[in-house]
Amino acid sequence: MTLYRAAVIGCGRIGSTIDDEQVNKPQFRYPWAHAPAYIEAKGVELVAGADLSTDRLQDFKQRWSVNALYTDYRQMLAQEQLDIVSVTTRPEERAEIVIAIAESGGVKAIYATKPICVSLAEADAMIEACRQHGVILAIACHKNWSPWFQACLQAIAEGQIGSLTSLLCSFTHGGHTLSLFRLFAGAPASWVIGHQGSGGRRQGGMILYQNGIRGFITTGGWFNFDFVGSDGWISARNEHADFEMWSRHPETREPIRRQFPNPKRPRSSQQAAIEALVKNIDQETQPLCPGEYGREALEIAIALRESDLRGSEKMELPLADRSLKIG
Repeated sequence: MTLYRAAVIGCGRIGSTIDDEQVNKPQFRYPWAHAPAYIEAKGVELVAGADLSTDRLQDFKQRWSVNALYTDYRQMLAQEQLDIVSVTTRPEERAEIVIAIAESGGVKAIYATKPICVSLAEADAMIEACRQHGVILAIACHKNWSPWFQACLQAIAEGQIGSLTSLLCSFTHGGHTLSLFRLFAGAPASWVIGHQGSGGRRQGGMILYQNGIRGFITTGGWFNFDFVGSDGWISARNEHADFEMWSRHPETREPIRRQFPNPKRPRSSQQAAIEALVKNIDQETQPLCPGEYGREALEIAIALRESDLRGSEKMELPLADRSLKIG
C-alpha cells in the first residue's frame, strides 16, 4: 500500500506532544497531538518536521524518530515531496503558511489547527488559495471525527430522537464547539446574538442556522453537549467522556435511557481525522471539517463578540467587514 508522506509545521504541544502534566488525563489517553496521530494512522507516514526552535526539533526527533528536520518550512516543502502537511503554529502565522503550502505544488491536503487564522480576510484568502490549487483544507477540530460524536450523528439521522431542533453547549471550547454545531446543523448560520460571561472571557449566545435549527451556548459549566430532538435527546457529559441517549420505548412509548453508543469503542478522534483525510485524498471528497467550517467558526465567534458590544444586537451572517479579527 502506498503511504502518503506527512509533515508537521510547528513541533510544540499541539504538533508533537501533550504537556507532561496532562498525560494522565482521560481525554489524552489516545493519540491527541498531530505527530503521534500520524504515527498511529493507517495510510500515512510521518517523514518531516519544521519549527523555528532547534530544541523543539530535537525533541520531535527523539520522540518520533523523524530525521528530516527544518527551521525553514519552505525548504522542507521544496525537498520532501509531501502529500499532507499539518500546520500547528500560532494563529497569527497560519494564513501565510497555509497559502504558501497551497501555492508550493504537490501537497494534496493541509490539516491546520484551530482557529483557522486571525481575521476573516485571511480565512477567505486561505480557502481561495486552496481552491485554486486543488488542495484539501481541513481544520483540526478533530471532535467532528470522534467515533462517539459520529454515533450521535448517525442516531439523529436514523430518527432515534425525532427531528433535531436544538444544539446546546455549556462552554465555548473554541472552534470545537462551533464546528460540531455546524456539522450537526447541516446548514450555514444565518445570524447570532451574543453575550459575554464574567470578565468577557466566556462567550455565549444563540445561533440560528438556515434550516431553522438553533444553537445555544451558555457561559458556565464544563464542555457538555445536548442534541435535542422533537422526541428525545442525546447528552455528552464530563468533557465528552460520558454519553447517554433518551428516546421512547418502541412499544410502550415511555421515555427510556439507553447506554450510548453501544458498543463503546474508544478511539483517538485525531487519528480518525487523519485516516479520513487519507480517504478524502483517494476519493476526492471533502473532510468533515473543511476550511469553510473553520471560517464560519471564526466568523460566529467574532459576531458573538460584536453583538455583545452592541447590546446583544442581532448580527446577520456573513459579516460584511472582512477586516474583523478574533482576540
